[in-house]
Amino acid sequence: MQNNKKGFVDVLVGLQWGDEGKGKNIDELLSNGVYSGVARFQGGANAGHTIKSGGITFIGHIVPSGCLQNDVELYIGNGVVVDVISLIKEIKELKSLGFDVAPRLYISNRAKLVSYMHPFIDQAEEFYRSKNGEKIGTTSRGIGPAYSDSRARKGLLVGDVMMPDFDQKEKELSELHMNILHMYKEVSGFEIQEDKIKEMKEKWQEAINELKQLQICDLSFLVQKRLEEGKNILAEGAQGIMLDIDFGDYPNVTSSNTLPANICLGLGIPHTTIRNVYGVIKAYTTKVGGGDFPSRIKDTTVEKLFQDTGHEFGATTGRPRMCGWLDLFALRYAIKLSGANKIFINKADICPTDNIEVVTNYEIDNKVIEEFPLRLKLVTNVKSEKLAGWGNANYGVNDKSNVSPELSVYLKYIEDKFKDLDVNIVSVGTGPDREHTINWEK
Repeated sequence: MQNNKKGFVDVLVGLQWGDEGKGKNIDELLSNGVYSGVARFQGGANAGHTIKSGGITFIGHIVPSGCLQNDVELYIGNGVVVDVISLIKEIKELKSLGFDVAPRLYISNRAKLVSYMHPFIDQAEEFYRSKNGEKIGTTSRGIGPAYSDSRARKGLLVGDVMMPDFDQKEKELSELHMNILHMYKEVSGFEIQEDKIKEMKEKWQEAINELKQLQICDLSFLVQKRLEEGKNILAEGAQGIMLDIDFGDYPNVTSSNTLPANICLGLGIPHTTIRNVYGVIKAYTTKVGGGDFPSRIKDTTVEKLFQDTGHEFGATTGRPRMCGWLDLFALRYAIKLSGANKIFINKADICPTDNIEVVTNYEIDNKVIEEFPLRLKLVTNVKSEKLAGWGNANYGVNDKSNVSPELSVYLKYIEDKFKDLDVNIVSVGTGPDREHTINWEK
C-alpha cells in the first residue's frame, strides 16, 4: 500500500547571538525517534556545536549535530559553505569515537566550497578593518569570502570536484585570490605568508581527494524524496537570529541568513513542509565578535563570574564570550522574525549572583523605542527589571517539581512576557549532559 502521509520539517534556531547550546537540544529532539534525518542549511565551520552523550563530548563545526545518533541521516545543504579540511577531520574524529558517519552523510552538490585561500582573505579583510577601527571579530575561517565568491558567481561548488575542469577552475580562482592578497598588502600592510599558503593548499587538496569518496548528491531531490516517503527531518540552524546578515546588527553579523525562512533556499524544499520552529536561548545572553551589546553586564567582576561558571568560551575560537542579562527586547524581535513557537532555555542552572536583571526596553536619547534599531550603537540606555537569583540550586535537576522557587518565578516571568506571541517553553536545560533536562510542558 502506498504511503500518502508526507513528512514534515521542523527547524531549530538560536534566538540570540549564537552559542545558545543548540547542539544539546538537537540531540534531545533526535533522541525521541521523530526524525529520520538532520540537516544543516546555512553557515560553515564558524559554527561550533557541542554535544555530550554517554560520556562522549564532540564539538562539531560542519557535520550536523545528529552525528551521535546512529540511525539518523545527516545532510549538508546547498546553503552551507563547506570547509573540507574541517569536514574530513570531524569525520575521522567521529569514527575514532565509534561513530562511522560517512555512510549516512549526504552533501549537496550545490553547497559552496571554501578554498584554501579564503581563510587568508578573511584574515586580510579583518586586518584591514581593524586598521580603521571597524573590526567585526570573524572566526577567520573563510566563511565571508566563500559566500562573496558565490554571490559574484566565481566560487566553486562541492559538485565541481567531480568535474573534469575542476583543477583549471581552482587555479583561476586561486590566482584571483593571490591578487586580492597582494592588494591588501599594499593598502594595509597585511603580510602574505607564502609557506602557510603552500601548507594549507596541500592539506586542502588531500581533503578534496577524500571528499570525492563521500556521498555528493542532489540533496534537494533526496530530502524531498524522504519527505514523500513520510519521513521527518530536523533542520539545524547555525549562529543565531541576531547575527542574520539582513536583520542583525549589520555589519557585525555572520555572512548568511540565519532565519528559518532560509531553510527553503538552503535545502531546496517548499515552505509548506515546515511545521514547528524551535527557538533556543540561554537564561542569560552572550555574544562574541565585534559590535555593541546593550544587555552586557557592566560590572566586569560579575561578567567574569558568568564566563567562568557558564564556561563561556567559544567552541570554534576559544575566545571569552561577552556576558549579559537576558535581553527580552532583542528576544521579542528574534521570535517575531523567526516565527518560533516553542522555546528551549539552556543554562538555567547558571546563576552566580544573588540577584539577576532582565533587559525589557532600549532607549535612544532618553526615548523608549518600539522598533529594533538599525545600529545597536545608537542605543543610549536600557531599561531592566531585577529578580531573585538561585545560585547553583538547579544543577542537574530533571524534574519540574524539584526546580527552585526562584527559577520557577523567572521562567514564568519569561512566559508571561511572550504570551501575546503564543510561545511556550518546552524544555529547560540544567547542565551540559542530555540527562540534565526538564520537560517543561508536562
